[in-house]
Amino acid sequence: MSESQTSAPPDTAGEKRFAGALSDDYPLWRLARPFLGEVHGVVSAELAKFAHDRPAPLQAVDIGMGDGAITKLLLAEPKLTVTGLDNEPRMIAQAEKALRGAVDDGRLKIVLEDAHTFLARLPAASVDIAASGYVLHNLTEDYRDKVYDAIFRVLKPGGLFVNADKYAQSGQAHRDALRWQLGLFFDVLAPRQKYDLLRDWVLHYVEDEMPGRVMPEADAVARLARAGFVDETIVYRNHMDAVLVAHKPQGERPA
Repeated sequence: MSESQTSAPPDTAGEKRFAGALSDDYPLWRLARPFLGEVHGVVSAELAKFAHDRPAPLQAVDIGMGDGAITKLLLAEPKLTVTGLDNEPRMIAQAEKALRGAVDDGRLKIVLEDAHTFLARLPAASVDIAASGYVLHNLTEDYRDKVYDAIFRVLKPGGLFVNADKYAQSGQAHRDALRWQLGLFFDVLAPRQKYDLLRDWVLHYVEDEMPGRVMPEADAVARLARAGFVDETIVYRNHMDAVLVAHKPQGERPA
């Protein structure tokens, strides 16, 4: 996993929900997510804890790398060699520009491809860490389940799955968090007269709430357990932002 950028035709089974302005103006999304620094700090701590007593090199996959935010956290661990994948060319272009040094050094391979298609090609038990950031909630429930199973298959025994994402709480807590988040989009985008982008983000978040797509925390934890993961835990929560970690059992043998 140490080649320069590779492109492959994306599988149409994976949706592309970040085309157009949502990709081009993605940095503005960050301005409306005040807890991202905390989220990334938690992810970094989990990566460091996992890598501490393990010999190098370790193989990691960033599923839906976007502009490379989680990839940067992975690359900060010197033991890791990383493959980052995404099915949106504009996001891949941003990541390649930001992370060109790691590509040139052979520590990062960037792949334009659908997540499940890519994972299905990897050998079983070939990856130490599978990471993702604000991607899995974009998938339909059925497709997300396939990705969970694929992640479990490719992880080595004892391997780590870490996901920073929008895990829906139950009842009023989730409604309050959603209302608060949508308010921040208005606060950030309306003064900049980014009204079309504001509309796109609000509609995107509304679609995230639809049956068959919404990602409830309790359901995600239960689904990972059914896939075979252990120690599945939400280790951070602040409004809509959460970090979930899980492990493949040490005694699990390759499929």
